[in-house]
Amino acid sequence: MASPLTVKRNDYRKNRKSSTIYTPVGVAEFLYKILRRPYFKRILDPAIGSGRLTDPWLQLPFPREIIGVDIIPRRACCHKYFRGRFEEMWELPKPDLVLSNPPFNSAPGRGLYPEIFLKHIFEMYGPTMPAVMFTPMGMLLNQRKKSTRWRWLRDCGAQITSIVSMPLDIFPGVEFHNEIVTFNVTDVQPHFFLPEEALN
Repeated sequence: MASPLTVKRNDYRKNRKSSTIYTPVGVAEFLYKILRRPYFKRILDPAIGSGRLTDPWLQLPFPREIIGVDIIPRRACCHKYFRGRFEEMWELPKPDLVLSNPPFNSAPGRGLYPEIFLKHIFEMYGPTMPAVMFTPMGMLLNQRKKSTRWRWLRDCGAQITSIVSMPLDIFPGVEFHNEIVTFNVTDVQPHFFLPEEALN
């Protein structure tokens, strides 16, 4: 008799996606292509790092303001930069779109930074704020009935409007199951596989 199917779960504390793993250029350009709208005039990236994720948005021909937050001691590629922990900030300008590729691990307890950031976004701006977040697949899937994360995502009032499926080796030097989840952007295709031209 064949052995039962087992699922190997990624240990995010050992197999890390930290703040030093930057968004691949092709992924940033793909997101810009599917999300650019004239009414997204102010974009907030709460883990901006080098600014690679928001860089394509700076090329638009109409006025655009990029707001960056990070713990790194330097100004990132944006119009306004706030140094510090995003989850501890409450006085940031209200954006039209939040776009973020945060670290997945090193959050307190068993938390994931995408979850912490998303909760803070909706606490500050309400659950209808358009937001695009890189997340481990374990943030949405394979939760238990008593999972507080699962219940919060179900009940918070935000709508998941699109998901981008990505290969597990999209980020150099680390492998884990990941996806890009879009909340509250209603005029976007509900599902994408990352196209070949974005795999660079």
